[in-house]
Amino acid sequence: MKKYIIIIFLFLSILLTAEEFNIKEFSNPAKYNWQNMADRCEARKQLDNKQKLLQIYELNKQKIITNMVKSAFAPGWGHYSSRNYTKGHAFIASEIVLFGTSFYFYNQAMDDYHNYEDSHYIGDIKQLYLDANSNYKYSQLFFSLGTIVWLYTIYDSISATQEYNQNLWIDLSNKLQSQKVTITPTGITLRF
Repeated sequence: MKKYIIIIFLFLSILLTAEEFNIKEFSNPAKYNWQNMADRCEARKQLDNKQKLLQIYELNKQKIITNMVKSAFAPGWGHYSSRNYTKGHAFIASEIVLFGTSFYFYNQAMDDYHNYEDSHYIGDIKQLYLDANSNYKYSQLFFSLGTIVWLYTIYDSISATQEYNQNLWIDLSNKLQSQKVTITPTGITLRF
């Protein structure tokens, strides 16, 4: 019951504080700096051009989540998609180096461990065990660094995609402004 009283009270307070709709103020063309019909037509043309530009932009822009998934699947792929080739090359190269080094140390650790298992001399056993441990730690270190770089690649694909979309908008705007003659379905438009 209290809910209904509160809802009714809020509804009545909104009705009492609402202003009357002023149609003259709403339809006043001077608030848009339109002095005559030519100004209105020019504003309409600009609005149409911006809508066309927005449609082209929406068709060509890239989605952030798509590039993040690409970067999660293969480091640098999201950057390649957003045409940021330098970062894409750097990320894929660093991943190859870091994971390759990790794999190398892991293989060394496994070789030392197998030699440790097969060894019978106490001096060799101790040294091979220490070598296997040391190489395994290096393997884990490089693997962790590779994982951190991979996660950063996913994160950085957000800014790369945003930068691509921003540059796309600027390029489309510049192309639209630089076109003197455009052919549309309704006719030919000439700009001076």
